[in-house]
Amino acid sequence: MFSPESRRLWAWPIALGLLSVSGLLTALVSDDLGDVWSWVGLGIPVAVIAWFAWRPQRAGRAS
Repeated sequence: MFSPESRRLWAWPIALGLLSVSGLLTALVSDDLGDVWSWVGLGIPVAVIAWFAWRPQRAGRAS
C-alpha cells in the first residue's frame, strides 16, 4: 500500500502525534498514574523538538 520510503518518512511524526494525543487525553480524564503518563506523553515530543531545534548543524548541509 505505502512505499518503504513513505513509511520511513512518516513513522516518527505519526508516533509522536499519537504519543501527544494519548498524553492530552490522559491528562483530561485520569488522575495519579494518568498524570505521570500525561507528563511523559507530552514531554517526549517537546524534548524531541528541542533536540532537533538546538543541535549543531553539520558543516556539509545547507540549513
